[in-house]
Amino acid sequence: MLKSIIVVCAIILPLSTMADDISMKKRHQLCLRIGVWNQVTNARTEISEDGVETTVGSNGVLGGIMYSNWLEEDLALTFAISGISFNVNTLTDLTGVLSETSTVSSMLMGVKYYFVNSSLNRAVRPYMKGSAGPFIGSQTSDMVGNSILIESRTEFAFGGQIGAGVDFITSRNFMIGLGGAYNLMSDFGDPIGGSKNYSGPEFAFEFSWLFGKGMDQ
Repeated sequence: MLKSIIVVCAIILPLSTMADDISMKKRHQLCLRIGVWNQVTNARTEISEDGVETTVGSNGVLGGIMYSNWLEEDLALTFAISGISFNVNTLTDLTGVLSETSTVSSMLMGVKYYFVNSSLNRAVRPYMKGSAGPFIGSQTSDMVGNSILIESRTEFAFGGQIGAGVDFITSRNFMIGLGGAYNLMSDFGDPIGGSKNYSGPEFAFEFSWLFGKGMDQ
């Protein structure tokens, strides 16, 4: 991951130096987020008298989208939807084969604050962020034996996120970002993918389209 960050920064920085003096106040952002969300569930294999259960944990690949609106040059409102898909379980016993797939996602509203005043109207802008909202866990079970049974359920929890990062404005209409954060959530009522809680750190690359006239037109 560190090598990836160094390579991305080496590519972005020369482009960003050409994008100074761009105001972000009253502008908008649509962002694609790709990264890693480290969750608490681990891969495991259990052997019992009745059969063999194999659980394959996720590598924590994070995907998501985000919308932002800059109220001021140093302050933006954000709304982000992110999630991971993981944990394919296979239980084989005398009754048949049970497979399960699970997803955990979040819908968070928050703010980004650009805390280095000298970076405003510059192409490289460090920030802090905080957000809160629901975490949603979904699990689908398929039982194949003498009959086929499909069952789905959804669990909800409340949580939030705090983090920091840096935005690289490469042109008036494009921006690339690097960010890290920690997700903190309450427990689901029942386990999703073998766990009631998916609190943990995340890291993401962000690729954004910027639009709106802003205050520099």
